[in-house]
Parts: sequence; structure tokens; C-alpha cells
Amino acid sequence: MQLIFQFGTFHAMSEAELISRFPQFAGGKTIQGRFFVVETNESPAWLMQTLGGVVKILEVISSSNAPDLEFLATEIIDSCQSRNKISFGVSVINAPEFAKIGLELKRYIQEKASRPTRFVVSKTPELSSASIKLEGLLPPDGCELVVLKDSSMVIIAKTVQIQSFAEWSFRDYERPGRDAKRGMLPPKLAKMMINIATKTRDITQLHIYDPFCGSGTVLAEAALLGARRITGSDIAKFAVDDTKKGLAWAQKQFDLTAEITIFQHDATSTPRHVKPGSVDLIVAETFLGRPLKTGEQLTSTEKQDLTSLYHKALTALTPVLAPNGVIVLAIPFQTKPFELLPLAEIIADTAFSIDPILPEHETVLYMREDQRTGRQIVRLVKN
Repeated sequence: MQLIFQFGTFHAMSEAELISRFPQFAGGKTIQGRFFVVETNESPAWLMQTLGGVVKILEVISSSNAPDLEFLATEIIDSCQSRNKISFGVSVINAPEFAKIGLELKRYIQEKASRPTRFVVSKTPELSSASIKLEGLLPPDGCELVVLKDSSMVIIAKTVQIQSFAEWSFRDYERPGRDAKRGMLPPKLAKMMINIATKTRDITQLHIYDPFCGSGTVLAEAALLGARRITGSDIAKFAVDDTKKGLAWAQKQFDLTAEITIFQHDATSTPRHVKPGSVDLIVAETFLGRPLKTGEQLTSTEKQDLTSLYHKALTALTPVLAPNGVIVLAIPFQTKPFELLPLAEIIADTAFSIDPILPEHETVLYMREDQRTGRQIVRLVKN
């Protein structure tokens, strides 16, 4: 079958996660930057559960110069089997000439079916995941069709999976130890970073370590993905305490069974609590520096201090990482004016080299419009 992955806000990061975790999709086609078309027999439900950067998964049902309305009406009827009423919606992407296709389909459906028909209208051309959930537009309750134009070709797909936004919100905002004032790694980003590090390896067989564990977001997401052995450390006692609280909460909420080790430690020295060569993946958001207010910038000294910190941490972590180990880090960059930290200097004279996250990008940037400090995601391999 042909599936379309609809990426979230950070398209490059979502694509990097997808291709890293599923390299067989590397030959897929990108449309409008945020839709990625592939051939696969993998379960859409499992794919959605695995990935953090995909908001919808669509199944292609036709691709032609013009939609066959009678065929599409039948597809909608067949998708609405669990209820007497036929409920459907339409999202139109890059194809304004099909803005009224929903009303046309409703007329066809009413002619073909003897069931009540409800066409869900949106104020925007595209239905959100929240609307799809609220209106019951996933099979077998309902149907959302997506009209996606690619050059002269019109692709029609139906939504088969949506990201569980309520669960993400619960994991993010309800966990103990959350403190927005000192910066929080979003759980979605943590999951994407883990997948970028894991690639095709079986995460249940890997030992994952976060030496800047903060409140434990990376470790919780690793456990939710199935990791059975996770280790975390942080220089700050309150961070260690928050991580322990957060992981205890996650274990209770999601019935996690991972073996967990958490301890206080300065990441610039080799941890004595971790057996040499035992760590398969290191995934971490490093210390990002002090929060910047409007108009503020990091000083030259602060930038050099951060560069030195990351260099020392890589050197200290070398002994605990397995020979085929991978490191994925989120390091800060300044958004206004735009300035990246010197990666070449950070990895100079270490045992690591950059493993490009995408064929055309060594690293990927992740930032929100209102942030003064963004995150540069880098993947390193041990030489």
C-alpha cells in the first residue's frame, strides 16, 4: 500500500526521524515539504506509535488528473461502518480548485446511500487532528479525505491514523518536576532524537544514557519506546530528584518495566557508575546556557564556555560508549541574530565524527518562532 506521512511543524526533523528509523523509506517522495509518500506494508497504527514527528498517516486511494467522485463516495461509505450516520470531512492541500469537492461528494453519497450524511465543514482548508478526533472521522466511525495536488496529479488519500495529541499533552504537562522557567525538552523532540539515534536497531536490547537528564524526558520516552535499560545523570541534585519523580510517575502511568539507574554526576568527567563500553546510545539535551530575554545575546565568553563544556563531555563519555555507539545531542544556537556554535571545535580531537542526519543536512535545527535559543540536533558516531 502507499502511505503518506504528514509531518509536524519541524518538517526536516520529522523527515530525519522517519528515514533514520526506517531507511527503506529514504526513496520516498516529498510533497509541499510536509507530506512524504512511501510504499510499505507496515501497520499504520504501529508506525504512528513508533514515531514522534508525524501528525497524520494517510492511505492513498487514488492518483489521477481528476478525482472520480463516484468512486470516492463509495470509499467514504465503506469507511463508515460502525454507525448508522455517514460522517466525513475533506482537507484540500494546494488545490483550491477542489475547494467545493466536499459538497459534491455529499450529493453523491446521498444518492448512493440511504443513511443520514454529515459533511464536517472547517473554517480552514485543512482539518486538524483535534477536529478529526472530535468529529469521529477515522474508520470505522467516519472518514477524512485529503486532496493533495502534486504538479498536475491529484492524490486522494484517507486518514487512517492521527497523533494522540491528548496523550502527548498529558505526558508533557502532567508529569511532576516540570519547570518551564529552566527550559523543558518537549517529549516529542526527545522521542524523535531517540529514533534518530536508534536507527534500525532493536531498542529493547540497547542501553541508553542521558548525562544531562534534567527532568528525565529522554529517559521516559526511551522507556515508552521499549528500552529496558536506561541510565541518567545530572550535575544538579534537583534535576536528579525531578528525574526520579518523573520516571516513577511514568512507570506508574504507563506500566513501564525498564531497569533505571539515576545518579548525580558532572558530565565533564567519566561516570564511575557506568561500566566501560556498556552504553549503546547517548541521547541528551545539553545545558543550553542562560535563558535569553528579548534583545539579549550570549557573550563571547559564554559561547566559548558552552563549546568547552560539550567538548569535555564528549571526551569524558568516550570510555562508556560501545565501539558502535551513537550520540545524539541537542545543543543551543542563537536565533536573533542567527549563530551556531562551532561543531568542528566541539568534536575536535575527540573519538567522534558527525553522521549526517539527512543526505543534504549534517544537522537539523529545531526552534519555535518566539524562542531566542533554538536547538541544533547533531548525530555523532564513535570512530
